[in-house]
Amino acid sequence: MNSAFARLDQIAPFIHISIAVLFIALHIVTAICAHYCFKNTEQNCYKLILKEFTKFLFSALAMVILLLFGGLYMSYGEHFPIGDPMVEAIVKTKIAILIFICANLAYISYKYHQAKGAFIKDDMIMSHENLILIIYYFIPLNIVLSFINIYLGITFRGFL
Repeated sequence: MNSAFARLDQIAPFIHISIAVLFIALHIVTAICAHYCFKNTEQNCYKLILKEFTKFLFSALAMVILLLFGGLYMSYGEHFPIGDPMVEAIVKTKIAILIFICANLAYISYKYHQAKGAFIKDDMIMSHENLILIIYYFIPLNIVLSFINIYLGITFRGFL
């Protein structure tokens, strides 16, 4: 096998960028589906959103963990040396943004469990308010932060 097709310095960024794109796509699809379900105010839509949102949380958390470990590997591994202090600042900013995204996902999970508890108690107003907060504020915030992180990743590659 030709070593040009199996180089880690090409495969690792490809996988990292692919996961980042999937992370953003997951957030966009979740927001669009929830917007569609909110137009129909039946209780079944809330049940569907709450049921499927668990899958969203697990998928998003798995992707963030993969992004964090992949980013740390690429930033501090032997295949991707960092010598410039500006690049080091970019890497630390990317890590800080990713940690903020993790905190945002934790708060999304907290609000999701509040919405689910309110739904079980048949308090549709509280359930709706928690879901609105997640869908209209926290998911778009994650999308914006992810695009900022992608931009920083592109500038990071420009220094190498």
